[in-house]
Amino acid sequence: MDRTIIAVHRMLDALAAATYDVGILSDRGMFPGHASLTKEAVLAKTKFLKSQNARGAHIYIRPSGIHNLTVLDDLPQESVDGLSADGFEPCAVVETSPGNFQAWLKHHRTYETAISTFIAQELARRYQADPSAADWRRFGRLPGFTNCKPKHKQANGLFPFVLLRSSSGRPFTRAESFGLEAMNRYQLQQEQTRLLIEQRIERQKCFPHTGARYSKLSVERFRALPRYRDRPAAADMAFCISALSLDMPEDAIMRALENDYLSRDPNPSRRSAYIRRTLSKALSWVRL
Repeated sequence: MDRTIIAVHRMLDALAAATYDVGILSDRGMFPGHASLTKEAVLAKTKFLKSQNARGAHIYIRPSGIHNLTVLDDLPQESVDGLSADGFEPCAVVETSPGNFQAWLKHHRTYETAISTFIAQELARRYQADPSAADWRRFGRLPGFTNCKPKHKQANGLFPFVLLRSSSGRPFTRAESFGLEAMNRYQLQQEQTRLLIEQRIERQKCFPHTGARYSKLSVERFRALPRYRDRPAAADMAFCISALSLDMPEDAIMRALENDYLSRDPNPSRRSAYIRRTLSKALSWVRL
């Protein structure tokens, strides 16, 4: 059997979602019309996905709708090992490029989206995953296809394959106890965030002319930094954290993200959701 089909089959079995969204991302944006697909429908599209991948498109997967999974991105091997040692055994581990991994964790139940995102952020902090990718709706790379990022191009002109390194499909050992802990921490965070917002509003009332502190901040300047090359979402997060630390009003931060929104997706609700999500993540980091 085709190795790509085997890898896709094993990956979908490990995630065990009812339906999936397939992401096909090229330099023209995300290819539409590949949402809410059954496992059989995804497998049936393998030939088409190969053809898009051969043209330079990135191939991603995620469960459709709310689900009981968390994906952590940009992990080194030691973080993957640490997850298992601490009772957070991934149900699937994907090597997205040599020495770089994504880990999918299966919970014992499904959480509402806000808590699911909080859990992703909490685990990302603990295990040094990419904070800008810590979100309940995050895509992961689908194994069996190549990672076409230019920086991964090999000396022979080819790109490395995305490899499925493990696929137990099982919930992690600490799923139930960690779920209770996470829900309590989430409620505490919500209260602390509310107080933080109130304090910032009061400071702005008392010191209305502090805008000079953040007058030189811009999303564009953060995206131009070498550390955020090809990582605009991480640059947006860094901008928000810096802006919040300087008491920049939240409506001004949201306008800045709106004015420099990069995605070619014209859907205004997705744009608005991205901006709110990024600001919410930044608030949680500033709180720490």
